[in-house]
Amino acid sequence: MASTVYDIARAASVSTTTVLRALWDKDDIKPETKERILKLAAEMNYRPNLVARSLTLGSSHFVGMLVTPSVTTTYASSIGLVVRTVRKAGYGTLCYTTDGRPDSERMCLEQLASARVAGAIVIPEADTKNVPIYQEMADSGMKLVVAHSCIDGLNVPQVVGDNYQVTYLSARYLLSLGHTNIVYLAIPQDCLLGRERARGFRDALQEAGIPVSPASIVTCGNSEEAGRKALTALLQRKKAPTAIIARHDSVALGVMRAAFAAGLSIPDDLSLIGNSDIPVADLLRVPLTSIRHPAEEVARTAITKLVSMLGGAKIELDITKLGVELIKRASCAPAKE
Repeated sequence: MASTVYDIARAASVSTTTVLRALWDKDDIKPETKERILKLAAEMNYRPNLVARSLTLGSSHFVGMLVTPSVTTTYASSIGLVVRTVRKAGYGTLCYTTDGRPDSERMCLEQLASARVAGAIVIPEADTKNVPIYQEMADSGMKLVVAHSCIDGLNVPQVVGDNYQVTYLSARYLLSLGHTNIVYLAIPQDCLLGRERARGFRDALQEAGIPVSPASIVTCGNSEEAGRKALTALLQRKKAPTAIIARHDSVALGVMRAAFAAGLSIPDDLSLIGNSDIPVADLLRVPLTSIRHPAEEVARTAITKLVSMLGGAKIELDITKLGVELIKRASCAPAKE
């Protein structure tokens, strides 16, 4: 397995900045230190970071954009906004879409780096496995803004819909309909978005005096097939849930398929809420209640921050949370007595 600059820094007992100086062949480092670091890099199977190398050569007049499949439909209308805004600032746009796999995401990041983009707006998966690469990008000095998702501890501007409210609003609505046996098909809680979503769900239930058991939060993949498998398993419980909150509309679609295959009615037997409000959500066999994110506002805020950074402005390295909205449709109904 390839090592990162952080692994080498720990092994050499030096800072990551010192490791980067050695790897970039800078002069402001002691020759013996550089030699020791380069030897460790070879022994530890370090793979050169194209982001860092490209920045030593100077950047182009292009701004990069990285989009993941789960948000492609949500952000499709916003890509034009990004293109027009950066064009006014004198930059072209390079846009990459991953296929959702970690190696695909890494490849796209490296391609952006090899193109020596001046900066980038990135929309990673909620539970991205490439956090070290984003950290290297930030440490290397690339102008970077994260949108729609969040990377815990990354010191760059991040713009996102309020993920706490995603599950809080959903759970509160189901509770108002009389549901108490609610299951949240969740983002893994080893990432910031996952923890925020779980916290919103727990708070809503606890405020209503309903205990939250481990069985109420089920970690789920981000695909239609994952949703189908999740509900199939839940229906085997002695007391199956009467309502589901899905981490994404694609997961909700899988829940619908599994429910119909089991002969259940949505919403009479099972109420369902998705997230992202995909364009076809109101055209489904049962129009889907979903959380709508302010996609255009997120994109506008993110690109405004990036353009300001490219112009030399100092931008707060914090997380900007924008409001989300519950869109009520036919997939939810009062719980049966």
